[in-house]
This record gives sequence, C-alpha cells and structure tokens, in this order.
Amino acid sequence: MTGRTANTVPQRPSTPQRPSTPLRRALGHELRRHRDLFAVYGTFMTVTLLCADLLDLRLGFVLILLAVRLPADLADPVLENGAQLRSALGISRADAVRARTVLISAGQLLLVLGTAGVILLSDWAPGTQHWSTIQVATSQNPGPTSPTLRDHLVDIGMFSGAIAWTHALIGGDAFRPGAGLTGRRAVSVYLGVCLLLGIVLSLSGMLAAELQLRSGADDDPYAHLRFSKDAAQAIALSLALGGGITALVLRCRRWVRRA
Repeated sequence: MTGRTANTVPQRPSTPQRPSTPLRRALGHELRRHRDLFAVYGTFMTVTLLCADLLDLRLGFVLILLAVRLPADLADPVLENGAQLRSALGISRADAVRARTVLISAGQLLLVLGTAGVILLSDWAPGTQHWSTIQVATSQNPGPTSPTLRDHLVDIGMFSGAIAWTHALIGGDAFRPGAGLTGRRAVSVYLGVCLLLGIVLSLSGMLAAELQLRSGADDDPYAHLRFSKDAAQAIALSLALGGGITALVLRCRRWVRRA
C-alpha cells in the first residue's frame, strides 16, 4: 500500500498593509468624490500651457480664477452630505475639514504652477507689465523694457499670496451652515485682496522713495527709483505670500477646532 502525498501550493507571505490614518482615509474619500472636477481642472491647465507655448496666448488668468473658486467648487451644497459614509469610514468631522483644506491647497498650488508656466513660456513685448510690476528707468535704458525674471517671480508671488488670503478669508464658510459660499463671492474677495495689495505696493514705494530722498545717501535719481522699487516689492510680497500662508494655517486650525 503506497501513500499519496498531497501536492501543496506554497503561499506567498502576505505583505503587511500600511496603517491607514483617519486623515489619509479622509483625503482618499475627498479625492474619489471630486476626481471628475480635478480632471476638468487638469484639462484646463494643459490647454492653457499649450496655448502659451504654441500660440503665445496668455490665459493664465483662467487658472487663477479656477484656483480662487476651488474652495467653493469643493464645498458640499448640504453640509451633512456624505456624513454617514464618513462615519462608516471612521472619518471625523475634524479630519474631513483637514483633508478638504489640504486638498484645496494642493489643487491651488498646482494651478499656480500652471499659471507660472504660462507666464514664463510667453513672450513679453517691451512696455507690457504685470499688475505688480514697477517700471524703473536706468541711465543706460531710460525707455520701457520687458518684464524681467524677477518681475515674473514677484507677480507669481503676489497673486499666489492673494489666493492664499482669499482661501483663508472664505474657506471656513464651506464648513458653516447657511454661509452660502459661491465661486462668484470667492472671485470678488480675491479682487478686493488684489486691490489692497496694490495699494500697499504703491504706498510702500512712495514711503521708501521719501526716506531715500531725505537720507541723501545717493544723489543718483535712478538709484532712488531702484531702491523704492525693491523696498516696495519686498514689503508687498512679504505681506502677500508670507502673510497669506500664515493666515491660512491659523484659520485652518480654527476651522478644525470648530468642527
């Protein structure tokens, strides 16, 4: 009598799964819910970059408006929509607020990078300038010039800061019942922030020029203009970008505490 040995198939050792935190589950949940919207935004960004590279069409303002509208576009029309599903996934309301804020900030950053690509890929004729550009004549070239790389970077920093300030000012309304957050309101707040930053830029330039003239450190008028330009842009950029990011972080903590 011969025994039959059973053929056993060796099993692969199971790979341990990475621990899933509530915040990670909340981010995955938000991405699944809004993947169609992000696909549309990605299409817009691709088209605008192609238009800037191939046709020299500067459509970066479209991406800026999309970034400004993003908190309103991702807001739930009814705050309790998906509450049962979040509860089943073990996602608290505070984690949902964190995930939504992180997702909006990441989407805005990508749209800002797309706008920066449009600016850097476009050809700028002499005399054209950004809203944050301060033209300064020099003894070698007293006429209008094209924006420099520094002017581009200052403009990118200025509208990025304005987007961050807008998100900080209106983002909490997406989690508050009856607030009525809309894309039109977000764009209006953004334009108001840009107006205030433009005033700050002008006042900073005038103040720096006055201080430079009173000090009498340099009799070259072009040096006075360059100093006032640099000082104005440094002050406005720090208030716009640095202040906007700081305000957004502080406001996000407040939204989480209220959740």
